[in-house]
Amino acid sequence: MPNWCANRLMFNGIQNSDSLKSVMSRWVPGAGYAVCVDFLDERQVRRWSDERKAAARRRNLERRVNRIAPLFADELIERELETRPDYFRGKSVR
Repeated sequence: MPNWCANRLMFNGIQNSDSLKSVMSRWVPGAGYAVCVDFLDERQVRRWSDERKAAARRRNLERRVNRIAPLFADELIERELETRPDYFRGKSVR
């Protein structure tokens, strides 16, 4: 078994031998595939604030409309902002 593979099956410094045996029983050297198991990170997901989402959404809208229809950009941007005001204020649909 490659050393890096055994290191990936370590969690909090304790090797889970049952998991290791289960995974390695299915692994065949030279098969062309690697066996890796990742554990999810314990860090909290950082959410964007409504203001930051609104700024990014407006910036992306302006960039997209200016690329596709620069002559009518102002009118199309205004129409889109009127159609979906909550979305462009950063409010989530969910």
